[in-house]
Amino acid sequence: MARMIGYRRFGGVEVLEEGEVSLPAPGEGQVLVKVRAAGINPVDYKLFGGLTRPLEVVRTIVHPARWFARGKERPLRGVGQDFAGVVTAVGPAVSSVGVGDEVIGLLRAAPWQARAYGSLATQLLVSAANVVPKPASVSFEAAGGLGVAAQTAMGALRRVRAEAGDVIVVAAAAGGVGGLVTQLARARGVTVIGIAGPSNADYLRSLGAIPVAYGEGLEQRIKDAAPSPVTAFIDCFGGYSSLAHSLGVPGKRVGSLVPTPAIALRRARFTGGRDGKISDIATVAGLMERGTVSLTIARTYPFEVGQVRAAYTELMGGHVRGKIVITMD
Repeated sequence: MARMIGYRRFGGVEVLEEGEVSLPAPGEGQVLVKVRAAGINPVDYKLFGGLTRPLEVVRTIVHPARWFARGKERPLRGVGQDFAGVVTAVGPAVSSVGVGDEVIGLLRAAPWQARAYGSLATQLLVSAANVVPKPASVSFEAAGGLGVAAQTAMGALRRVRAEAGDVIVVAAAAGGVGGLVTQLARARGVTVIGIAGPSNADYLRSLGAIPVAYGEGLEQRIKDAAPSPVTAFIDCFGGYSSLAHSLGVPGKRVGSLVPTPAIALRRARFTGGRDGKISDIATVAGLMERGTVSLTIARTYPFEVGQVRAAYTELMGGHVRGKIVITMD
């Protein structure tokens, strides 16, 4: 039996609870992973907060047996996508990893899909295509929070076609994804102007970015800080498409991780994980192994329902520098 933390109803962090699930032996192309660490992301609390409520209503209509389900009769939905751990069993036709291998993984799913399983679990049965080897020098904590951030950052940079010589503005540059976007862009020879709060200025400088504080007068501060015209914009916060347009950045080189009406209006691109690949995780992990980039861990919490609720409460408060990770040991 695997322990997992999930939800049976929509709401705040109070809906999170612990349960158990019986996992079968790995089938063809599958691996069983003992989870050592798992990252949490904003999409998680959007899901248990009700993002998939319309889908659940449809499922209830289609399956009348669910009409009167209450409390423990409701299915426990999983939470989380990022994870790192050790392979404990492999199914037929798996050659990419073996028993005892340390791996980094990502449970891929569209944001609107209700998930029967999530990465906040002691064991996971996953497709071998969704895990990559973990370099020995990369800690389980850093690896556990890497999946979403790596795929999202690489996907966004791919979408806006970031290359040497560009001047890119990154909104929410001190966050888990923003910090990785900043470092990956700098590694390509890109000049990065990072938008964040004043308290994160020194942190952004340590990542190689030129910091600018958000708030009134932001456009002029960016123009003053830029050594040459801004050529691309990656919005990790949401709502900055109009600013990118005012800075003269073409819509095709503006990527936002948050879908808003302004994206279509400004002909910008909704990007991130949708433009990423599982192989991006291995690429970023390799850069971490070489010391080219790092993943800042804001805080770790133990795998206990009260602590996981506290972790999401902190994440929902905003202003988290880096990633929050849940540790299983």
